[in-house]
Amino acid sequence: MSDFFSDDFTAELKAYFLDSVCKEADKFIDLTDESTLRRIRNEVAEQTRAWAVDAKTNEFLHFSQWLELFEERTQSFKEPRELIKSLKTLKAYAEALIQEKTDTADHPVRFALSAELRQDVQLLHCRWGSQDFAIPLLNVVEISSQIPLYPLPDKKEGLMGVIPFRGEAVPVISFHDHGFNQSEIKNTFYVICEHQGVRFSLQVTETDDLMSLKESELLNVESHSTVIQTAFVSQFFIKGNKSIMILDLEKLVA
Repeated sequence: MSDFFSDDFTAELKAYFLDSVCKEADKFIDLTDESTLRRIRNEVAEQTRAWAVDAKTNEFLHFSQWLELFEERTQSFKEPRELIKSLKTLKAYAEALIQEKTDTADHPVRFALSAELRQDVQLLHCRWGSQDFAIPLLNVVEISSQIPLYPLPDKKEGLMGVIPFRGEAVPVISFHDHGFNQSEIKNTFYVICEHQGVRFSLQVTETDDLMSLKESELLNVESHSTVIQTAFVSQFFIKGNKSIMILDLEKLVA
């Protein structure tokens, strides 16, 4: 987690960086129209690349990863409105960092680019102990570590219990009941998800990168049944020397 809690000079530098991002984003928004789109798109890509480096230097690691994904996507914006909408999202992210003075894994979820602007698949890379998996970002509502877990009065297969969230008792899926190894790690997070109007939560031991993949990089389990055999996984992808499964949330909550 990146924050401003150090000396006043460092805090001032971080605030200056974020303020400059907001001002530059506004300039790009004002200059973008049909006649300037190609030029501005290239300038935005170059500037975003520099912002990503500066964000990492200022310890905004999640913002830096988000900016890297944004830079990769700039050439896919075919209309001025798409670029403008995305720049407004970028500015809103920077403004939130100024206001909240912290950069968490929740921020890329809150400021994800609109689905219609994406040419690829965005996933949140998570871990449960030694098991890696990914969740479609579109289904993620919030990430929190500050929620108590309450057991169910009667044990129900597939559920760990419930957590309070925005006035609801949200069920927490038990990975152990679904075949995952038991984790001894006590420092856990809750990834609150929503699928077709139904909210539920996944308890994870770590949230890692926000990942952007092409459809061609996703592999179907049916064609590789010897690799992963889990009822709630229909696709996976390869990262380094690991195969990372993508949770099929519809099957998981069925």
